[in-house]
Amino acid sequence: MSAAWAIAHEQGLGAMTLHEVARRVGLRQPSLYVYVESKLDLYDAMFAQANAELLARVDRAGESGSAREQLLRLSRVVLDFAVEDPARQQLLFTRSIPGFTPSAQSYALAEQLIQRTSRLLAELGCGPPQADVYTALIAGLCAQQIANDPGGDRWTRHLEPMLELFLDHFPDSSEPR
Repeated sequence: MSAAWAIAHEQGLGAMTLHEVARRVGLRQPSLYVYVESKLDLYDAMFAQANAELLARVDRAGESGSAREQLLRLSRVVLDFAVEDPARQQLLFTRSIPGFTPSAQSYALAEQLIQRTSRLLAELGCGPPQADVYTALIAGLCAQQIANDPGGDRWTRHLEPMLELFLDHFPDSSEPR
């Protein structure tokens, strides 16, 4: 998979071909079919790998503190993870690969993060409509950072104040301010 990621980083996800992946790992393209059935199958494996890595980072950040503190920490991990690798962000958080839909097994990893985030938002008094706003906030900061200041922090530095504004808009008396 490292060859596929290397191509994605160099040329973009859409430019990846099984022929080039096979060449980089020293195989002929027909031999690659022993490992993956198609290019979409390779994208699925990459999707699963990236989500597993994201979940591991979120787990390392821990679940200590209030729900508010946990959400702020989780959000920072997700945002940093996404902006550090635009190809990975594209695969995980946009639907830019024609015909690619993650398999149920791969998507189950993404659902773990969704469930964890939804639980924290619910604890903070935010239901599904507010969760959509939260997602748009994170995705927007990420997209702006990647598009307009790659490697910088012009947009990512606003994460905590923006989340504070968002959370203050949906007060929950069980969380101290």
